[in-house]
This record gives sequence, structure tokens and C-alpha cells, in this order.
Amino acid sequence: MKHLTPISGSCLIFAMALTAPIARAACDISQTKCALNGNKCNIHFRNRTGDAGGSDGTSGLSQTSSAQTIIVKAKDPNGDPTGNSLHIAAFEKKTMNITKKTHKKNGFKTIKFASQDFSGVLSASMSCEDVITVLNGTGICKVFHGRTNTPTKYFAIGYQCDGGNVGGPGR
Repeated sequence: MKHLTPISGSCLIFAMALTAPIARAACDISQTKCALNGNKCNIHFRNRTGDAGGSDGTSGLSQTSSAQTIIVKAKDPNGDPTGNSLHIAAFEKKTMNITKKTHKKNGFKTIKFASQDFSGVLSASMSCEDVITVLNGTGICKVFHGRTNTPTKYFAIGYQCDGGNVGGPGR
């Protein structure tokens, strides 16, 4: 009888380990147009936070003018940054080499957009599916400041990409 408690405790720990959440896999861009052609896979980000109006497509935001520097960074499956982030001042553009992000230790899962200047502006994340769609399209995205069209209005960073007409945060 004395051995049942340690054995049942071990079984419980083993069962918990099997049901524990497993980190999601990294984003696989190996079947995108750029990767299959042997090219670098890049996304070109344009900071349009200083522009008012314009097409915001599937972002779920109404674009407003609030010029600010945005931070663009890839996150691994654990939510940690992978490599350097881009700091893009209003009206500037920079390119992120997605191929390099896939070769980091854990790869990447999402790309996060945040305001460097205003802590009250919510961030947005581009999913792996959106990244793949953009890479199969033009590879060009605008990042902008917007306001939700919901009863509880708030300001957020949004994105809208030409390739595949993807956008976010989509709230």
C-alpha cells in the first residue's frame, strides 16, 4: 500500500505532461513563391501613421492621422522576439527579411506592430497565414494608426497588405 501513493502521483504528473499545452510550430514559408524561386522572402513595410483616411480593407479600423514611430518585430512560437526589430519613423519604409527570421533558433510565428511613441495605442499581430499570403503577393504592407468602429472605441496600430488583401487587427 505504501508504494501506491508514489506510483499514482507519478501517473498524475505523466498525465498532466501529456495534456500540457505544446508550443505552436514556427511559420513555414518554404512553399511561398519567393522561397520556391530561390529568392529572399522580404516584406516591405511603409509607415502611414501620419496619413488620414485611405483604404483599410480588412483591418477593422478607420484610419486616422497620428504620426509616430512604429516597431515591427517577429515573434517566435513562445512569444519571444527573434532577431532585431525594425523602427520605422512616420512616412518611412523598411524591409524585413523573413528568410532570416525562419533560420533563427525557433523560427517565427507572428509579426507584431506596436507604437514606439504612445503606450495607449494597442498593438496588432500578423498571423503566419497572413505572412504567407503577403509573400505570395506583392510583399508590400502599410502600417497605420486607426480607431475601431465598435461602440467601445480605441486606437490601435493596424496593417493592410496589397498581397492577398490581408489586414489586421480585424477586431
